[in-house]
Amino acid sequence: MFNFVARSLRIKLLLIFLLMLLAFTSVHLVIRQHWTIPLLIALEVENDKKEIYKLNSALDRVFNELETLVYDNAVWDELYNVIIKQDLAYLKDNFLIPHSFVSLKINGIMFFDKEQNLINELAIDKHNNPQSTSPFTALSSNLKSKLLISRQEVINNGEQAMFKQGIVSINDQLMLFVGGSILPSSGEGEFAGTMFIWSYFDDKIASQLSEITQNPVSYVAFNEFLTLEPLIDFSTIKNVEQIRTNSPHIHVMFNDIFDKPALVLGFPTPKRMFNDSIFEASMVVALLLSLIILLVIYFVITVMIIVPLHKLRTTVREVMDKGDYQLSTKIERADEIGRLALLIDILFNKVNIQQTALKHNNLQLKRLSDTDPLTSIANRRALMQVLEHINEQAMPISVIMLDVDHFKKYNDGYGHQQGDQALKNLAKTLKQHTLRETDIVARYGGEEFAVILLNTSQNDAFAIALSMCKAIEALSIEHKYSCTSSYITASFGVTSCEQFDNFSIETLFHQADSALYQAKRQGRNCVVRFSSKATKHAV
Repeated sequence: MFNFVARSLRIKLLLIFLLMLLAFTSVHLVIRQHWTIPLLIALEVENDKKEIYKLNSALDRVFNELETLVYDNAVWDELYNVIIKQDLAYLKDNFLIPHSFVSLKINGIMFFDKEQNLINELAIDKHNNPQSTSPFTALSSNLKSKLLISRQEVINNGEQAMFKQGIVSINDQLMLFVGGSILPSSGEGEFAGTMFIWSYFDDKIASQLSEITQNPVSYVAFNEFLTLEPLIDFSTIKNVEQIRTNSPHIHVMFNDIFDKPALVLGFPTPKRMFNDSIFEASMVVALLLSLIILLVIYFVITVMIIVPLHKLRTTVREVMDKGDYQLSTKIERADEIGRLALLIDILFNKVNIQQTALKHNNLQLKRLSDTDPLTSIANRRALMQVLEHINEQAMPISVIMLDVDHFKKYNDGYGHQQGDQALKNLAKTLKQHTLRETDIVARYGGEEFAVILLNTSQNDAFAIALSMCKAIEALSIEHKYSCTSSYITASFGVTSCEQFDNFSIETLFHQADSALYQAKRQGRNCVVRFSSKATKHAV
């Protein structure tokens, strides 16, 4: 069975198409399960948050209506003078009118002087019956600071109108309130007291919220919310990632003026606008259409590719059996199959061309790998390759090692870009002092260079190093951070090997590096040749 599949391109294509269909189905399921559905749920959560924000906006609108009522009356010269004079009769005739509370959807009005002492009040109960006192009649100092306006607060507000509003629970009764500063009609001036309006959070408030949101809104005090349904804390709504449960309602918790849970508002859970099951009708239809398309593609590929390839294989086999390379594939097409038939006839010539190009590319690659990209001179790798092929004919051989003095300070002071340009100029100068083709100047690493001089004695190498040292300083590249010179300078170490039997790359570089170290110790900007006692030559 395996051999049959391995020898038949048609069967392979059929299996590939079946695997493609399976892969398409799997990918679709994975995408739907781990991306599409979570994305839809995330969008649903955002939409539910909008509904919650809408509910909060409706609550703000109720507060704003009460605040407008307070502002229209509290910031008024006539009421201002009444409060100053504490005209109780005027307040009773014009404000403390029980039947007006029903139309205003409030349960009480209170007036306090600037010392937060009660002047007069009127309240009605939930059945609109007048009451001589209200839950706010005897307020503690803590509640007064939260509910009423103080003279200092008005001063801090620039003696302009200010308001306090919120939810408060007193004697297990949940209420809304708005308090406003009593000021002259201009909205600025000496503070006279506080006008305080409040309302039980009851059916009338819920009705207002339902009318604003166009959605039925239920309410309950937090301490009376006894169901096990989850609550959404409005103060943390931005960080909530899941809102809906199996409950038909969404319940939102609001805090009171002490930032403690006080009110729970609920509204019906919006209808889900998508199907969250893994399989759906559209997916089944898509799979069936995909199967049909794959079968059509299989038939087209068989006619256009499998049959011509079979004919081409037959022709190639015949050529191999007979050894007659004059036979033609007899396939005349302008597409890939036709070009494949043509390529068979020019294969060997093409391979030869490619081999030639490959050799050329290898030479180019070797040249690039042996060159330092910054200075365009040989790099350390190229230097070592030359030394590894040294023979007796190159003796004596000399090595010059040099290091740019205080180059880190130069880089730090003038910047790396100018430092790179200085290295380029130094490399060019070094090349100018090595005129023979066998002389090699290489960047050894960072600001360190090496010069290999074949058939050069130590004395001659020492002379060349001296000229290089002078030439570098003569470039007059300013280096105000150097403690050696006002210009860029370099320190040199020179060594040589006279006999091939004594030649060692490690020894040679160790000696040159040792001489370079001596040059640095002896003041820099000088040339030192290697010996048991290094000899300095200052520039």
